[in-house]
Amino acid sequence: MLDTEFTVASADDGYRFRVQSHGRWRRVGRHQAPADAAACHLVDLVAPLAAVCPILAPTELEHRVNRSLGRPAAVDGSGVRLLWATVHVHVDPQDLHDATMALRDRAEARRRLREQRLRLEQAVAVRDLLREDPTLAAAMMLAESPADVGEHTVALVKQLAEVVAAHSPGSTWVATARLLEVAFGTLPAEARTYAVDSMCTALAEFTATIETGAALRSAHGSASGPEVGDLRDVS
Repeated sequence: MLDTEFTVASADDGYRFRVQSHGRWRRVGRHQAPADAAACHLVDLVAPLAAVCPILAPTELEHRVNRSLGRPAAVDGSGVRLLWATVHVHVDPQDLHDATMALRDRAEARRRLREQRLRLEQAVAVRDLLREDPTLAAAMMLAESPADVGEHTVALVKQLAEVVAAHSPGSTWVATARLLEVAFGTLPAEARTYAVDSMCTALAEFTATIETGAALRSAHGSASGPEVGDLRDVS
């Protein structure tokens, strides 16, 4: 008869299955310890299956091992034949509890990580919105929570937009553009045309291209216009 008990490592580091086995063997050679040979054969069969099985799945391991033990098998090089065997797989209750809690902790950590990534993506989207169009960010707040939007919200959006712009790539040019926007708003039409044409002339001189100048003139509704010197004479 084969009656033995042993432990094997599970797929979870630090946790082991306890295996009880029963069966029958037959000596067909001259091995001096046929029972040990049959037991070692059983351990060698169970260990690799247990190594890829989670500690929380002892029943699965038991079924897989017993499927392999359902028919007679020769024990290699020992002169022993295992006629049949069956195993029962157990896990210490404390190990079950600890592994279950660890599994829950990992699931909770993954959930928190997903939420953090989602909040970060939302924050990036709001930042980009404030950078590109603060009024759209205010409109979004109004659509989502109209009761909470007031003068303080508009002021806050403006302040946030300024902070975002100050820390954005090319923030110096963003600030320059804002200053030019304010300054242009106080100039008469002729002076704005003169300023735009002056910048176009400078760009054409230093970059040897007229595309940017044409885009500036188009944006400000200015024709190709006279040269800078002619504008000075007009003014």
